[in-house]
Amino acid sequence: MGLAGLIDINTLSELPALKTISFINNSFEGPLPDVKRLSLIGVYLSQNRFSGDIPDDAFSGMGGTLKKVYLANNGFTGKIPCSLVALPKLGELDLGDNQFTGEIPVFQTRDWMMMNLANNRQEGQIPASLSNLNPADFDGK
Repeated sequence: MGLAGLIDINTLSELPALKTISFINNSFEGPLPDVKRLSLIGVYLSQNRFSGDIPDDAFSGMGGTLKKVYLANNGFTGKIPCSLVALPKLGELDLGDNQFTGEIPVFQTRDWMMMNLANNRQEGQIPASLSNLNPADFDGK
């Protein structure tokens, strides 16, 4: 599409029926938009130019609704945020091809539809709660 700049969360928050945002394969940049201000089921922001650490509270308050998070192929750094790990309904997570560091967090055991943490800079063992997934989902660069 070729969209660029910043995503205006203030404007999107005026759309109460909005359940999914999808801006895949564009040129948006900067930090992760403040998506916790929206009542979303899905966040699709892969293949952009987002960067920096994602705050630990980036997904706080979204536990009742958020099921799908796609942030692959950006420039995110730091640890995977605690608020993302705590989402009980999350069934699809793609954080591949970023620069996340630290150990892979312990997610609650669940039936994942999709999980990808590959091609980051994480270290340590795959947690037991994720041991039923394909090891390729965790391969490093």
